[in-house]
Amino acid sequence: MHRTTPWYRAQMDAVYPTGMREQVLTAVAAGVPLDAAMETLGLPDEVAYGRARRDTGFRNRLYQALMDGRDSALNHGKRWTYAHYRCRCPECQATQPQCTAARRWLELYAYTS
Repeated sequence: MHRTTPWYRAQMDAVYPTGMREQVLTAVAAGVPLDAAMETLGLPDEVAYGRARRDTGFRNRLYQALMDGRDSALNHGKRWTYAHYRCRCPECQATQPQCTAARRWLELYAYTS
């Protein structure tokens, strides 16, 4: 079988099913860092980002959960906040040269903090 988007999603569903995704999104929206939420399931956070890469619906929900759960006391959208406070909200991710997905999401949804 060719490795198409549906194929990748089917493979990911076996590793990271809907119930787990919902659990992670709820925890992240409540302020739990994504890597900590994934660790409770025995998975690295790369699994969530991998799902988000091929599933725009999940990506939108993940980024919104990251925005909802971020620490409002931090100055977001700064490299310093990403590096020193380990904030992974889309605004802070967008400061990293390789993270175009967060930048596109912020532009698409015109998110303002």
